[in-house]
Amino acid sequence: MKKYLIAALALAALMTSCNSNTWDVTSDLSVDKVDPTQGLTPLAQDPGMDYAPLYWSVYGALRQQEKDGSFPNIFTEKDWDEAIDFVATKLKPYGYDMLVTDGFAAMGGDNGYMTRYSRSQKDENSPEIELSTIIAKLKAKGLKLGVYDNPFWLHYSNPNAIIPGTDGITVGSLRYNPEKDKDVLHPTKNDQFGWVLTDHPGAEQHFEAFFKHYADMGVHFIRMDFLSWYEDGMNYSDQIDRGYGRERYVRGMQWINKYARKYGVYVSLVMPHLKNNAIIEKYAGNMIRINADALEGSWYRFSENNRGSLRGGWPNSENAFDGFINWSKISGRGKVRLDGDFIRLGSFASDDEKRSAISLPLMAGGPIAVTDYPNAHDLTFFQNEELLALQKDGFVGQPYKRDLWGIDGEIWYGQLKDGSWVVGLFNRDQSAATRSVMLSQIGIHGSWKARNLWTYEDEGTVSGTISAEIPAHGCKILKLTKL
Repeated sequence: MKKYLIAALALAALMTSCNSNTWDVTSDLSVDKVDPTQGLTPLAQDPGMDYAPLYWSVYGALRQQEKDGSFPNIFTEKDWDEAIDFVATKLKPYGYDMLVTDGFAAMGGDNGYMTRYSRSQKDENSPEIELSTIIAKLKAKGLKLGVYDNPFWLHYSNPNAIIPGTDGITVGSLRYNPEKDKDVLHPTKNDQFGWVLTDHPGAEQHFEAFFKHYADMGVHFIRMDFLSWYEDGMNYSDQIDRGYGRERYVRGMQWINKYARKYGVYVSLVMPHLKNNAIIEKYAGNMIRINADALEGSWYRFSENNRGSLRGGWPNSENAFDGFINWSKISGRGKVRLDGDFIRLGSFASDDEKRSAISLPLMAGGPIAVTDYPNAHDLTFFQNEELLALQKDGFVGQPYKRDLWGIDGEIWYGQLKDGSWVVGLFNRDQSAATRSVMLSQIGIHGSWKARNLWTYEDEGTVSGTISAEIPAHGCKILKLTKL
């Protein structure tokens, strides 16, 4: 009875707070009996880890195959050659130095860890491509591989393989055992993954071996997906997996923090509930997803989808703009970065929308994750060196206010390491509108030289107030340099 009462109260709080600008997602839930971060340091505070990456992902190609029902989904060696050549020639000169795998394709391994990715042909019996082959291709062009994988998952054709660092404990023993694991949340559900139960003997050694496996291969970036499915089995309002509980989830997050640090791996957390105001994810991840999947992209998914509505679990926000605004409360230099998912630039209806889709992640200190093969015109948006300088600086901005409906959430600002400032004026509305900000209200005083980072033009001296007419779905990004 008690659990139903708690659920009802939580639902009531959610329903009455959906459009509130002051409600903090899940802050009313006492989900941790003790502070789970005791003894931990945020990963971003490690040397060389305080940044958000610029990269290209296979997501677009595999997502299209998924939609087309063209199984098995594949990314062949020829596809890798094409993608690597594209990134090396079109994006690498601007700082994009990594290609990253994604879901939708086979992820093979014999002894608990992925060593192969994708079938080589449209045939379930065709050979899988060795990760070592992909890594060698990338290395030849001065690029790196990032992987889509998760230490909570098991990859094996041999369940009797011994977990490194244990006295004979097998990888198969880490899976759910209905005879022993009586406290899972939904035991009648069928799991979508081979999950590691973190209270089983050998689980911590498995987590450490996961990070060592990739570090030894030269992989130092990992996107860990479907975390909500492990914690409680939930996706939106649907029960998907068994759900292994907060305690097991937090234990795994603590190990991720410990061993990512030990082996120098950058961690991107995807589909986390972010309970208790992301108390554990702020430590276990360098970067966290803060909105629902990009899917086919468009302004709708970037800004309009269920705008202003916050949810107490994954996804807290349906669109990237709301996610960046809401979770700006936890990001910053030396803190976790916010990930708004892939940028499918060809899906946006105007150049103004495209400028906003590139500008907001950089203003928020997040990554630029390219997918597909942008045409020559769209490439210019990804190649704006003056705007990309924010990423190189490690810049993290914030909105004037955490306001999902008012214009205060559309005014962003932050300071570069050299003391200059960047101010972004956005317009989420359907028609042109004026956006203004008094510089003193965001801590900027005196007179400054202003430069427009999209037109590459100096705009003279500003002081007091910045005001501009912003086109529908557009933005203006100004860099302010002291006179």
